[in-house]
Amino acid sequence: MASVWAVSRLVGRLGAPAPPGPDRHPPRVSGWVSLGVAGWLAGQVVGALVFTLSGPLFLVTGVASGVAAGGTLQDEILAVSAGAPLVALAVWQIPVWATELAAVALGVAGRGRRWRDDLGLRFSALDPVVGLACGLGAQVAIGAAYALFGIDAEGPARSLISKGSGWAGLVGLFLLLAVAAPFVEELLFRGLLLRGLAGRLPGWAALMVSSAVFAAVHFQPVQFVGLFVAGLTFGGLALLYDRLGPAIMAHMVFNASTVLYLAKR
Repeated sequence: MASVWAVSRLVGRLGAPAPPGPDRHPPRVSGWVSLGVAGWLAGQVVGALVFTLSGPLFLVTGVASGVAAGGTLQDEILAVSAGAPLVALAVWQIPVWATELAAVALGVAGRGRRWRDDLGLRFSALDPVVGLACGLGAQVAIGAAYALFGIDAEGPARSLISKGSGWAGLVGLFLLLAVAAPFVEELLFRGLLLRGLAGRLPGWAALMVSSAVFAAVHFQPVQFVGLFVAGLTFGGLALLYDRLGPAIMAHMVFNASTVLYLAKR
């Protein structure tokens, strides 16, 4: 019965845009979507500046050489900095997330409502269960599909996991990738972008566009399909439950399973 309810509810939300009502005030697409894009671009600029200015302070120690300058979205700035120590990667990533969170804050400011309601940032006791099932399910399905076609999509993640030497390093990497990154990404992509698009587009179109953007901005061509499927999973949960709790939990489980799997290899 629960699965029938979930399917019927999701199908309904994939239809026409939800009409405004006393408890639902869809944001203007031109506002939230443009802010999401601007926040992402600003995050890349800030990340690149911090990378360029602070990079020599870390790299001069001989820990790394030949590291590419510039930044990419979310945890991918960590992947391109092949030889940098973990503490440097954390320092470079924090301003990117801070800039993107600032864009989210601007999007919900001055609307006369609680920002948590606008973004759907609500949780329930069931969210960890839903997140565990959907996060692991997506990870297994994507991994099986890649294995079936003989595609090795673990390269960037494997390089990143190798930075977490020792328990302290792995814990730090886990906190970065499985806690901080999913929270920020869900606020930006499902809270701001998906909900902004769903205010004016059919749910299925908003879901497809936001998932494609989520996959594309990670700049990993081999992983695009897998990230797109992951985006569909997280976005589908956000639409199904009309809140971010299940999506955040699923994203955390998805990333955590990658870290734990590769750490053991």
